[in-house]
Amino acid sequence: MTYEYEDYEAIEPFEFPPDRLIPLEPEPPRPIALPPVYDPEVLRLLAVGSRPVVNRFVRLLHRSNIAHSSEWTQLIPTPNPGEFMRMLTKRVPLQADDFDLP
Repeated sequence: MTYEYEDYEAIEPFEFPPDRLIPLEPEPPRPIALPPVYDPEVLRLLAVGSRPVVNRFVRLLHRSNIAHSSEWTQLIPTPNPGEFMRMLTKRVPLQADDFDLP
């Protein structure tokens, strides 16, 4: 199958005349909407250390009824040899007095 290109015209890129360009202005800043006080916030705890230390810390928090052991991620190796980490994500509901400064 052969194609002849003589029948096709070259397509030039579309250009606006300079007098018709519309200047772009930056959008005005949007107001920041803070969440209501009763919305839960996310808290992440990261336990980093040797495998036995990290697992012992997870069990300690489990026995203290702070965080169930199933809420933690599996052991993840870090770039450092012999070092591992586990992460816990909790939702903590805030109250109005949490915003008072000490």
